[in-house]
Amino acid sequence: MVRNQKLTEDVKKYCEKIGVDVVGIANPSLFNRFPEGFRPQAYLDDTTAVIIIGFHLYDLVLDAWNYKEDSNKSYQFADSIIENFCHKIKKYLLKNGFKAEVISYKPGLFLKDSAALAGIGPIGKNNLLITPTYGSQVRLRAIVTNAPLTYGEPIQESKYCKNCNICIKACPANAFINGKYTKSICDEWARSNWERISPHTVIWCNTCIEVCPVTKKKIG
Repeated sequence: MVRNQKLTEDVKKYCEKIGVDVVGIANPSLFNRFPEGFRPQAYLDDTTAVIIIGFHLYDLVLDAWNYKEDSNKSYQFADSIIENFCHKIKKYLLKNGFKAEVISYKPGLFLKDSAALAGIGPIGKNNLLITPTYGSQVRLRAIVTNAPLTYGEPIQESKYCKNCNICIKACPANAFINGKYTKSICDEWARSNWERISPHTVIWCNTCIEVCPVTKKKIG
């Protein structure tokens, strides 16, 4: 399939117009390393491109999670915002004659890996995507489409982390065993140490994001 550079530029310009802060496009064939349920084709059989978008969490309140213990309803503010962006992009693609599907957050795709495959940035020692512009202070979502978009260059290694262990030393959960991130330890500590900003609204631990030199450089 011939890739359409003009269409790719038009899609990116539209993303910028509606308020998307980060955008990249990945080759769906690179997702074959993941389980079938986490591949683009699980959502659109003839997927030819995976669009990854990011929203800058310029205020941590945007990353708050609202819930009620006696209810199944819960809301993540930033995710609600970026999902709205996704539906606008889907509508734009449909209007231009292409199919598109917004990927749910769960089970969804592996968003950090997807962003790295799209060339947005590497995954750092903090197990988070690191973007050149916003560090790790971003929320991600994905759209799959059969539009013939041009792919970004995958990023396999973090140039930011080679001689840096700041996030490992700062982690309040001690979630880095022998220097390797352990999700279960991080998750258990974070759930027990939420920053509560109202009776039903909490913010998860952001220490590894806030101490990262790339993030600090962008927000300092």
